[in-house]
Amino acid sequence: MKYLNFLVLLGLISCSNTPSVRSTEIPSSYRTSGVEQFFLAELPTWANFSSWGMCRKVTSFQYLDYAKLRDAYQLDYNQFIELQAQYNERLENYFRNTTFKFLKPVEEASFFSNTLEQVRAGIKTIKLPNVKKIEVIWLEGTTTVELKKVLNSDRYNEVLPVIFSSCHSKQSLAQYLSGEGMDSLGIYGISAEWLSAYSSEGNLDIGLRLDLKKYFEDKEVTIYPTPKMTSEIFLQ
Repeated sequence: MKYLNFLVLLGLISCSNTPSVRSTEIPSSYRTSGVEQFFLAELPTWANFSSWGMCRKVTSFQYLDYAKLRDAYQLDYNQFIELQAQYNERLENYFRNTTFKFLKPVEEASFFSNTLEQVRAGIKTIKLPNVKKIEVIWLEGTTTVELKKVLNSDRYNEVLPVIFSSCHSKQSLAQYLSGEGMDSLGIYGISAEWLSAYSSEGNLDIGLRLDLKKYFEDKEVTIYPTPKMTSEIFLQ
């Protein structure tokens, strides 16, 4: 009996001295998602500024790598611009409704893949009516007084106005127009998340720009005021 008790005690001691092994495996929600290969480096705070509009951008936008997206998914320029704009809009909506300031990789991958699926299905941010002519109004190139005056003139009886902002996001541009009582004028908007470091040919360029002629390819496009002060929007 004493011998049996000794064996039991020895077994307990050996178990208690067995070193515990902690799992070093990273939880799946924090592993790399793989989609970050399609993201350009985030702009530092000091560079998140439009020298043309003389304004600081309201958020740190996630700019995408057109060359890699084109090779991986055969996206054309318009699909690429839509993907970037819609992805940033999704991010902004998420961060406005949560206290978190970052995405877990699994969330990042989900946001990206869902947005890509929508874009490839033909979903667009701007659903323009069947018009032939549009005029893109550069917000930072006008004053609020001038903007209201021109929008209420006869200038846009047969031309659809589209507001472009160098620094606003889609949501903050909508808030600005609403705050100034211009949200009832049926204005469409394109904002800073539409700008890209890539040309419509897929070449990495200097600065952030949007090729309006390519993006609105089936429309006759003009710019107001004459864009002598900005190269962010252009008609190639």
